[in-house]
Amino acid sequence: MRALQNALGQNRLHPVLLFSGTRGVGKTTLGRLIAKALNCERGMGPEPCGQCPNCQAIDNGRFPDFLEIDAASRTRVEETRELLANVSYLPSRGRARVYLIDEVHMLSGHSFNALLKTLEEPPPHVYFLLATTEPEKVPVTILSRSLRFALRRVPVDQIAGHLAWVAEKESVLSEPAALALLADAAQGSVRDALSLMDLALTYGAGSVRETDVAAILGTLDHEQLDALATAILKKDRQRMGEILGALHALEPDYTGILESLARLFVTLACRIELGSALPVSIRSESETRLSAWASETDPLDLQIYYEIIRKGIEEMKTIDDPELTFDMTCVRLLAFEPDRTVRASPPVQDPVAKLPDRKPPQSAQQQEGSFDHPPRMDTQPTPAIRMQLTKEEWPVYVSDLEISGMAREILNHTICRQYDGATLVLELAPNFASLLTPQLKSRVNQALREREHRDLEILIEIGDGSGETPAKKQEHQKEQELQQVQAEFNSDPNVQMFLERGAEIREGSVRPAKR
Repeated sequence: MRALQNALGQNRLHPVLLFSGTRGVGKTTLGRLIAKALNCERGMGPEPCGQCPNCQAIDNGRFPDFLEIDAASRTRVEETRELLANVSYLPSRGRARVYLIDEVHMLSGHSFNALLKTLEEPPPHVYFLLATTEPEKVPVTILSRSLRFALRRVPVDQIAGHLAWVAEKESVLSEPAALALLADAAQGSVRDALSLMDLALTYGAGSVRETDVAAILGTLDHEQLDALATAILKKDRQRMGEILGALHALEPDYTGILESLARLFVTLACRIELGSALPVSIRSESETRLSAWASETDPLDLQIYYEIIRKGIEEMKTIDDPELTFDMTCVRLLAFEPDRTVRASPPVQDPVAKLPDRKPPQSAQQQEGSFDHPPRMDTQPTPAIRMQLTKEEWPVYVSDLEISGMAREILNHTICRQYDGATLVLELAPNFASLLTPQLKSRVNQALREREHRDLEILIEIGDGSGETPAKKQEHQKEQELQQVQAEFNSDPNVQMFLERGAEIREGSVRPAKR
């Protein structure tokens, strides 16, 4: 809102402003604030006092120069013309006359046409503030005459903080976890959060408790959600059966539970891959549990969990029995596992393994006495130090590394430029440079050092992407396999018979069989 603050401070506010955004994000509230900023008795500016008679009259809806209009109830062109009849008159009490038209997209086409001329050249003392939840329904002719501000959804933590402030002002007993559930259910709308809070107060006899809020919303509190997630991550089938039995007795909102579970798995995946750079907020009391899950969970599991949940939510829209779909989704979460070989190259004998180990030469005396003093069998053999690694060996080398997630993707798009036993120089494709975070680089370094059994110096440079990376080699192998399969399919006698009878082979329909 810096643009609005600067415009009010410099007396250069655009005469037509359009506020768009979902319900309850503050469109009409912002309009009232602008009306107070224009007419405050202490002076025009971005910070109205809120205490002068003009500001209080605007808050109470008694200011004659501030007209708040509901477009949904005044759609006819006659009403619009009646509204514009007094536009040319000077304000009777304040500096400016402000028209706040809520849900402006509900006006009829003739009403919009009646507004056009006035919006194009309004009198200097008149300001139009248009608010809408569906800006795509506002005609382009109106949009071109407006300065548009898209209001974003209010973050969950801010809504929870606002609810806590309201509870403190109203002396209401509330639990932070309950307020977090209300804020999450509001989906970015402060108004919806306050309405749900009123319902929770009525249900809880004057207090807001987590168990009551969970019962109202038909969802799970954070302990129940954590128990469900733990059963999935640990493949605990017995515990899952107990949880499903308890949920059936509650008759909850199954879609809401799956959405909460998907949000939790996305948060966990971001923690594993991005460290502390989380795109969503979490409760502080869940931080310990989240860290424990992150250390024990494979990111590939979270990918397939998310896809299963997404499919379950889609099926709930088409199947009348949501309980049935929810149970099957939970069974799928336990039964299906990702194919952990999809990111690895086909099994090929490692050419690096053929390199001879460089052992120090033995003296003649050591060779002659080798039968008298056989080597001790309880000592661990020292791994051979690799002194050379070529570009051709690098794809197979990467496929054998015990590493997953985004770190493997990083290595799949690198080329080995130099390796002398002490320093490994890699070249990374330029389109992956922005993804190389310090945490991912640390994971890559750790995997390579564990493979070589020594403290390597690893340098990752950004190249031009022209070399053959493991990813490109895999793609080339897939293309060759596809060409071979297509050639065998086209030469099949049965296929030839159908082709002679006018059949056609649809492009892209012939693919290698999945292993």
